[in-house]
Amino acid sequence: MAPHVPAPRFRADALLRRARVVHCPGHEAGRVAPCRVRALLAARGLTAAQLAKATGRREATVQGWLHGRLVPGDEDTLLALARLFRVDLPALVDSGEPCPVQYVRAACAALHLPAGPVLGQLRTPQPARP
Repeated sequence: MAPHVPAPRFRADALLRRARVVHCPGHEAGRVAPCRVRALLAARGLTAAQLAKATGRREATVQGWLHGRLVPGDEDTLLALARLFRVDLPALVDSGEPCPVQYVRAACAALHLPAGPVLGQLRTPQPARP
């Protein structure tokens, strides 16, 4: 039986406030980004304890995902996360963009909203290109 997931809540101002302060250590393109998992948790109104229970992992493991110390890498866990958050796998994966942008993209994916208008309000400076 699938765990109960609360109805998503959306307030652009709250999303932007959180996005502006999020920073993840050690990004690796193609792997699950901690800022995206945090955004999905917030968008779905879940706690780390609830995520741990829903995925069958220890809460310490989930905290490791949220703070970039651990990466959920096995296929079963990735699929469980995507199912729980009701998103496609790309919503979990690091795109190489700055954390605030990834946070907004992931939250909007969970809420099934276009990210463009919220990103326009974010006005995150893009990293310098070599």
